[in-house]
Amino acid sequence: MAKKRTKKRTHVGANNPETASAGRASAADPKSMVIRIGAGEVGSSISQLATDVRRVMEPGTASRLKERRGNRLKDYVVMCGPLGVTHLMLFSRSQSGNTNLRVAATPRGPTMHFRVEKYSLCKDVQKVQKHPRGGGNEFLTPPLASPDSQKRPCQELG
Repeated sequence: MAKKRTKKRTHVGANNPETASAGRASAADPKSMVIRIGAGEVGSSISQLATDVRRVMEPGTASRLKERRGNRLKDYVVMCGPLGVTHLMLFSRSQSGNTNLRVAATPRGPTMHFRVEKYSLCKDVQKVQKHPRGGGNEFLTPPLASPDSQKRPCQELG
C-alpha cells in the first residue's frame, strides 16, 4: 500500500501580512479613479488632461480606464466599493466652457469643487524642454500614501 501524502508547505497567515516593497503600492494605500464626465462634449484637451493626471496618480489609479458615453457618475460610484477606490477626480466642462475639477472621497466623504483656470499638458511641456525626460521611472511611487507608509524614524535635533 502507498504511503499517505503529508503537506510540507507553509502559507502566510492573517497575522503575517506581506510587507510592501519600496516603490510599490500596497493594499492599504489609497486608490483613485480619474474620470472625465461627458465623454463626447469635453473635448480632446480635457481628455488628455485626465490622461496626464492618471499618469501622475499611478500606481494607485486605474490608468487604463475606458469612459463611455453611456456611463454616468453613479456607475463609477457604485464600482468604488468593490474595487477599493478611495478618491474620485472628475473633470468636466460646463455649458459656458469652464473646465471644472471635483475631488471626492468615497464612499461618503466630502467633495471639493475647483475651476481649472490654466493647465499645461505633458506633451506641451516636453516640446518646450531642451532635454525632455521621460524614462518611465517617474511614476513608480504613489502620490497618495497611507499614514502607515509615511512612518519614518525620528531624527533628533541637536
